[in-house]
Amino acid sequence: MPPQPPNPPNEAGSLVQPGSGLARLPGGDSPALAEIIARSLLHIQTSKALALRQRSAGEECEFEIAPGVKLVMCWIPPGEFLMGRPADEVGRRDYEKQHRVRITRGFWLAKTQTSQAQWEALMGSNPSYFKGKDLPVEQVSWKDICGDDSANEGFLGKLNRHLPTGEKFHLPTEAQWEFACRAGTTGTYAGNLDEMGWYDDNSDDRTHPVGKKKPNAWGLHDMHGNVCEWCADWYGVYPESAATDPTGPNIGSGRAYRGGSWNINGGYCRSADRFRYAPNGRSSGVGFRVAAVPGGS
Repeated sequence: MPPQPPNPPNEAGSLVQPGSGLARLPGGDSPALAEIIARSLLHIQTSKALALRQRSAGEECEFEIAPGVKLVMCWIPPGEFLMGRPADEVGRRDYEKQHRVRITRGFWLAKTQTSQAQWEALMGSNPSYFKGKDLPVEQVSWKDICGDDSANEGFLGKLNRHLPTGEKFHLPTEAQWEFACRAGTTGTYAGNLDEMGWYDDNSDDRTHPVGKKKPNAWGLHDMHGNVCEWCADWYGVYPESAATDPTGPNIGSGRAYRGGSWNINGGYCRSADRFRYAPNGRSSGVGFRVAAVPGGS
């Protein structure tokens, strides 16, 4: 069948939206055409059903981001929590002021930190200091991940272009990250630190394959160690009152990152602890994990 011009006037046919952009398909009884329409409608119906149905905390969803390379996500339900720590927590610092936060929409969060195999599958290179396909990728800046004002679209840009699934992948906000890290807990850590995290006392001065330590109650591994994780927000002072779906200040002195790392003290691996770094900064102790909100918003 010869190619058709886009949206020709007065042409009979079906208008479908298989993921992005509109396409007008010619009419007729072609089995191939019927299959294209059926698949498109199934995609739309499935996306709506997944967005609407109730999910359980920690429920998993799998995406193939490249041939043989999977990305497993865990469901994080909406809810409220106390973000930060009270003044009497050991190790607590001034910029962790406790305040109530409401998360109004559930979201997906990667079960593990982004591995070097996942990074290389999309980016074609591996900048990490410690090499190994199952090790967390590190030595990646916030701009390497999110893109910048130049032609660099970053890891997330390539991921979103590769996966037109209805979700939009992004870095978690600080609030989303801490809510997911705590997984309903209110203590210093979401469990036993040695069971859950790689840090300076047990890491043997290196990173380790992702997902080998005990997960938290919502199925997330390495939230308290291995490498710290970039967040979407500019780093800033917490609000004085309760907040709903906070995204941080409009500008700041650095981008926030959270969690512990192979080369830092366990006191910096707390659920509430916060750090900042220049958006173009890179470190062997900083990586990331991705988040996604159903429906792409």
